[in-house]
Amino acid sequence: MSRMRAALIGEAGVGVASAALKEVGRRAVAVPPRCRCPGPARAPPPAHGAELRHGGQRRRPAGARAPRRRRGRAEGRRGLREPAQRRRARHAHGGRGRGGDHGAHHHVPRGLGQGIAGSVATLLHDAVMNPAEVVKQRLQMFNSPYTSVLGCVRAVHRTEGFGAFYRSYTTQLTMNVPFQAIHFITYELMQEHLNPQRQYHPQSHIVAGAVAGAVAAAATTPLDVCKTLLNTQENTALSSLKIRGHLSGMANAFSTVYQLGGVPGFFKGVQARVIYQMPSTAIAWSVYEFFKYVLTKRALEKKPAS
Repeated sequence: MSRMRAALIGEAGVGVASAALKEVGRRAVAVPPRCRCPGPARAPPPAHGAELRHGGQRRRPAGARAPRRRRGRAEGRRGLREPAQRRRARHAHGGRGRGGDHGAHHHVPRGLGQGIAGSVATLLHDAVMNPAEVVKQRLQMFNSPYTSVLGCVRAVHRTEGFGAFYRSYTTQLTMNVPFQAIHFITYELMQEHLNPQRQYHPQSHIVAGAVAGAVAAAATTPLDVCKTLLNTQENTALSSLKIRGHLSGMANAFSTVYQLGGVPGFFKGVQARVIYQMPSTAIAWSVYEFFKYVLTKRALEKKPAS
């Protein structure tokens, strides 16, 4: 009896164990086992400001700063040189220039450049106006025998030839080239002090023009005296020194003036010359600056906005 009970209990335990194993097998089929093999490594989350790849292109997150590009050694040296070149160019151009790509350029200073421009313009001006200056001074002589411009031109051409109209041309250039150089340089220097911003300022243009004309006139008065003597060929002066014929040449004119009046003779009429030149140059510069301002303003107004 006891053996039969033990056999039944053993069979029941085996059935329970078998049923439990079947249940475990069914659940294993329904839920696949977790794979413990190593998979592809996940990329760590990008740091703030790092670049993300999207569709084969780089994209920065919103609000991130662009990374600084590393420059090569040669490019770095060039970047260090460029500011110095720009500073040198601005200094040479009065603060408005730009440096070139092939090194620093040598520029003429502002005042000297204006003086050279005025001197070169004088060459052509005197070539055209020297005959008119001869006629004007012949008519201005004391007890002048000429009564009209055409009569003076005909008389001078008939008695002295065409060369009489250009007898004082070299002397005219010797006087007017330094006159215009001093004139322009003085005006630029005055503008640097009175109007450094270089804006349209009528008072500064008038004052600078008058001072420039006075300085240039006073400095070139000796040359003007010699030029006048060559143009007029005054008989009284020449006969007092027993000079026959026509006086020509700068050296002869200087020698004659010195023999007639000494050193003070070179500055006769300096006050009248300064008084004449001051209003002349003041008006000339003020009118020039006015029209320059008006034309520049119109050009800027007509220029389409970019």
